[in-house]
Amino acid sequence: MKHLGFSKKDEKENERKTAGQPKPAYSLTDRYPREKGETRIYNLIILDESGSMDSIRLQALTGANETIQTIRAAQQENPDDHQMLCFVTFNSGARRPDVRTIIDCEKIDNVADLTMKQYQPNGCTPLFDAMGYSITELKKLVKEGDHVLVTVITDGLENSSSQYTAAMIKELVDALSAQGWVFTYIGANQDSEEVAKDFGIKSAMDFEASGSGSAMMWDKMRSSNREYYKKVRRSKATGEWIDYEEDFFSKKGSTRRVTPEYIDELQDGEIFVFGSNLAGRHDGGAARVAVEKFGAVYGQGVGVQGQSYAIPTMQGGVDTIKPYVDEFIRFADSHPELTFFVTRIGCGIAGFRDEEIAPLFALAYSLPNIYLPGSFWKVLSYTSR
Repeated sequence: MKHLGFSKKDEKENERKTAGQPKPAYSLTDRYPREKGETRIYNLIILDESGSMDSIRLQALTGANETIQTIRAAQQENPDDHQMLCFVTFNSGARRPDVRTIIDCEKIDNVADLTMKQYQPNGCTPLFDAMGYSITELKKLVKEGDHVLVTVITDGLENSSSQYTAAMIKELVDALSAQGWVFTYIGANQDSEEVAKDFGIKSAMDFEASGSGSAMMWDKMRSSNREYYKKVRRSKATGEWIDYEEDFFSKKGSTRRVTPEYIDELQDGEIFVFGSNLAGRHDGGAARVAVEKFGAVYGQGVGVQGQSYAIPTMQGGVDTIKPYVDEFIRFADSHPELTFFVTRIGCGIAGFRDEEIAPLFALAYSLPNIYLPGSFWKVLSYTSR
């Protein structure tokens, strides 16, 4: 297999290391003829399937399927996106190729959800080979005007590649980044930013390799991806040049989008988001402020009212709050002309902790019109350092 722009030194070193070993066959295929003038968005997800991922196997599979749903939704919102998905996993512990294509550049409308049978963590971590093979093969399919988003997710460092080195991956990433490809790296048990720099990747995010930590990571990733698709559409519609990698994971945005501790007045287009109860008895805390200052309606426990928005938090556990938070995020996403200041909902009379409520807002992580309390951002902005 040819490598893009690799130095002769790297090629010779790699040949020496792998002498006598057959190179595994690997390819991504393009089975769909293009319509005249069609451009595509290629999503390449490279997911660790090594043994250490077994403890978060269910969350990894759930997150992957929710990401597929996010891409489907983006396609439905804008049929001109022409969303394609390539889903690749890697491990070296089974009687199968170390790098395996689960979804081979399919139109997103034709993609079925992944199953437990398709994702079975085992063995070691041939990260370089997974990146090298899949990125090099995808390069053969991409045409002028296409957009490419490559996401690498791993809970450990490279330890078993036979064909590619870090230097080879960096050379590949550097060349394709210059052509507009966007690369992101999401890692656990490591300093993801430093590791990503070794590959030439500018956008990196840490996650905690636990059930709740991985679930929050997938939601933050979906939020960031959704904003990327919006930028692609804007660029297509207006011809505007956009730096897609600029603050991809909203790290700068999280320091700017902090709800003021005290809000006494609002400007036009600003919305006060408060915790309520289903009966709409707004008798205390932020709910009372919403009634007295921002048009909240006594007896209305859910949704927009005046310059406020009610999210009920008194009806049960965190799982009963999530649907209302999701509904709020959808509403905010559909109203980019409004700015929403979320208060510490559920963390007063309802008795929940920031660590319980903040993850519910992970899908709002990259939404530029949603402000969150500083204590929520502290939970969402998980870093291993």
